[in-house]
Amino acid sequence: MTNKIEDEAQVKNEKKKAIELSSDAEQHKEEATSTETSIVYGEDAFRQVSPLSDIAFVISTPTGKVLKCRSKFIGIHPNNLLLLEKPDVSPQEFTVFFQRGYAIKACAISQKGEGARIYFKSKIEYVVDAGPECLVLISLPKATQLATGLRSEARLEIALDGLLDPEGHKYLCHIRDISNTGCQVVTDRDTNNYKLGNIVEVKILDGDCPDKSALVSGIVKNKKLSSQYWTYGIQFDDGSKDVANELLEKLSFDHARHQFLL
Repeated sequence: MTNKIEDEAQVKNEKKKAIELSSDAEQHKEEATSTETSIVYGEDAFRQVSPLSDIAFVISTPTGKVLKCRSKFIGIHPNNLLLLEKPDVSPQEFTVFFQRGYAIKACAISQKGEGARIYFKSKIEYVVDAGPECLVLISLPKATQLATGLRSEARLEIALDGLLDPEGHKYLCHIRDISNTGCQVVTDRDTNNYKLGNIVEVKILDGDCPDKSALVSGIVKNKKLSSQYWTYGIQFDDGSKDVANELLEKLSFDHARHQFLL
């Protein structure tokens, strides 16, 4: 009975801390059209975060020193831990700040659906020394503050093949998500011809009816390099929004793959 009361008190305390994160992590916020905030369990929140997503955080030492840095989210460990890549900091900063028990205030980004910012407080539990590829393990927070609405429209997770620059280079690509305002395109690492602000065309291939493949165009709003591919975030122009709407109406949900397909 005592343990149950202590657990409930801890959850309430974590929720109170999470509510404070909007002001504590102001420097990590991105512009959004309309956000809604809610308090959710840490485990539920981080199920919405994809591996290699960015996490921005501030580490505080007991003497009041602070370090701002960014890292990559790797995943959730069964022992209520979050795994992060070693951030790009100097050896001296890593030695000083990455000590067990040091407090962290952080913001993670979920790209699923309408997108969300996840604010939370944690502490460093372990640093696994693996040469240049060190891992940092931090505690999984009991509660987080979830601010949804990074996008004006929710994006559906899909798995469709496509051609980037279909009238020119015809780069093979994959469309990972889509809404009537934009999509995410994944290409090979060698396909690095596009910069932020470039106008691009994408043909979304229809395997059953190639002649009815949808052609959309838009502006590159963001790009990210992983170990194996480039990811481009494309915002459709006005003429492509109707095409995207027609495509969305044709999609059907594949229960085996948990994705929308043509």
